[in-house]
Amino acid sequence: MSTYSSLPDILDNLVELTAQRERQRLEISLLTTLRELLPECTVALYSCRWIDGHPWWRIQLDALNEYPQQPQPWTLPNSKMLRILLQQEERQAVYATETGLCVPLFQANQIVAVLMITPQGKQAPDSKLLIALARIHENFLNLLHVSDSDTLTGLNNRRKFDAQLYSMVARQQHSQLLPFLALLDIDHFKQVNDGYGHIIGDEVLLMLAQRMQRFFGEDDGLYRYGGEEFAILLQAVSADKAQAVLEGFCQYISNQPFPQVGRVTVSIGFTRLDPSQAPSSLINRADKALYFSKSNGRNQVNQFETLQQQGVVSEAEVSSGDIDLF
Repeated sequence: MSTYSSLPDILDNLVELTAQRERQRLEISLLTTLRELLPECTVALYSCRWIDGHPWWRIQLDALNEYPQQPQPWTLPNSKMLRILLQQEERQAVYATETGLCVPLFQANQIVAVLMITPQGKQAPDSKLLIALARIHENFLNLLHVSDSDTLTGLNNRRKFDAQLYSMVARQQHSQLLPFLALLDIDHFKQVNDGYGHIIGDEVLLMLAQRMQRFFGEDDGLYRYGGEEFAILLQAVSADKAQAVLEGFCQYISNQPFPQVGRVTVSIGFTRLDPSQAPSSLINRADKALYFSKSNGRNQVNQFETLQQQGVVSEAEVSSGDIDLF
C-alpha cells in the first residue's frame, strides 16, 4: 500500500466524492479520487446500456477526465468483457482483463457503467479499495437517481432539467453537437382529468412518458417539466431533422390510442440551444413556439426561429391568457 495515499488523503477524497449532486461531477470526482489513490494506474469509465438482454458500451470519461465532444457509438464488448457484464449477480468483484482490471458499477440491480483500471507499474491496485469506492459511488448514484426522477413517470424531473439545460448551454461553445430544446404539452388534458378522473389522467401521463422513452434516442434528455408538460433536450444534426423527429413523435402519439381515453394528441414548440442566450431565454422561446402550436390547431410542431422569421413571434414577451391551453 506504499504507493497509495495516506488515510487523511483518502478521507478528503471521499468528502469531495460524496459532496457531488450531479452525475457528471460525481463521475469526475470518482475518477479523480482513483487517480490520486492509484498514481501508477490509468483509469477510464465506460457507460453500459442493455438492449434485448445484451450489454453495449462506450467510453464515458477518458483517462484525462474528459468527456467525448460528441457521443460515441455503442459497441458490443469483446467476448471476455461480455462474460463479465453478464454476471449481474456478482457485485463484490474486480475482474481481470487483457490490459488490467475492471469493476462493474450497478444501479437498480443492473450494470450501468464499468471502471477500467490499467496498472502502469508493478504493483496491482488493492481490490478491496476499488470495490469500496465503487459501492460508495453506486450509493450516491442511486440517491441522485431518486432526487432527479419524477415519481409518477420515472422521467427526469424539473430540477434535473434545469441543471442539465444550464450545463448544456455552458458546454455548447465547445461542442460539435446541435441540441434543441423542445417543450411538449398534452392537448385538452384538463378534459381528460375532468371527464375520466385524475387516476386515468395519471395513467395517460405515465403512458406518454413510456412512449417518449421508446421513441427518442438514448442521448436525448426526457423530462417531466410540470403537470402535463414535458421537456426534451434533443440531439439532431439540423433544425429540419429535429422538426422531422418531433413531427414523427406527434404522429406516433396520435396514431396510438390510450386505454379508456382513446386518441390523445400533443403540441410541441422547440428552439435551437443558442449558447449566446440565457437558459431562461431559451425556455421562453420554446414556450412561445408551443403556445403558437396550441393556438393554431394543436397536434403540431413549430420552431421558434422559423416563426420569428415569418414575423409571427418575437423576443418580446407575449401574453398567453387568451389561449385555451387545455
